Amino acid sequence: MNAIATPAQAGWSASLALEFEQKGAKTALVRNRHEGPLRVQRPFYPEANGQAHVYILHPPGGIVAGDSLVISSTIGSDAHALLTTPSAGRVYCSNRQRLLQTQQVTMTVADGGFGEWLPQENIVFNDALAVNRTHIHLQPESRFIGWEITCLGRPASSELFESGDLQQDLVVTMSGQPLLLEKSRFAGGSALMHKRWGLNGSHALATMICTLEDSAAEASMRQLCEQHRGPHLTIEVTQLPKLLILRAHAMQAEPIKNAFFAAWRKLRFIMQNCEAIAPRIWFT
Repeated sequence: MNAIATPAQAGWSASLALEFEQKGAKTALVRNRHEGPLRVQRPFYPEANGQAHVYILHPPGGIVAGDSLVISSTIGSDAHALLTTPSAGRVYCSNRQRLLQTQQVTMTVADGGFGEWLPQENIVFNDALAVNRTHIHLQPESRFIGWEITCLGRPASSELFESGDLQQDLVVTMSGQPLLLEKSRFAGGSALMHKRWGLNGSHALATMICTLEDSAAEASMRQLCEQHRGPHLTIEVTQLPKLLILRAHAMQAEPIKNAFFAAWRKLRFIMQNCEAIAPRIWFT
């Protein structure tokens, strides 16, 4: 008889499926299904345009060997939802069976919808075996702003990312056609971590994307990069067809978060002609 895998052997799976629609003057959370320790509470509405701010809660605070998180969201026409997390995510070291730790995020934004995926940073512990996939599916009139911020190891605690593995996929499609396909792999202790052609000793790396193809927006982002770039932060901007991309790396997450927050406020103003109000959880 085959043995039944226990959570300690196979890890735990958790999933969250959200759907947003515009109802009158507000974006409403019309579908909220979850399995396992992954959920949201009621949306918040700090902005005058009725945009929903939603905090994704994962009470365990991190994922261990064999764990799997699946987060999917659908933003309907004219709806606007910002999804974030209350604190940094953690991917702990794997176990003797070397089981993977996976997170899959999928956001689908309809024509006329506006989706934002703005989580706090993910901290990948030494000896973790992590897979992080982010897939964004858009239509020609969709709008989107999102970022992924990753910290490899915990240098402040003298724990470097010397072993383990992180695989990251970032996929953006429009009408089913790819706009951006990025696949990265970071092996702990490898030359990529230390050489100038790689991370050059940085422990934090990040990508921010926005559905803008506008010369004024690009110029604004280049100016912002000049203002924030320095010994503690490398940051650059790339304009692709229909996508504006910022990439950064630093010794720690804070300089990246400061630059991305400033970029987010500027991009939001360009896209909506009004000042953005940040989620309150970012300041607690």
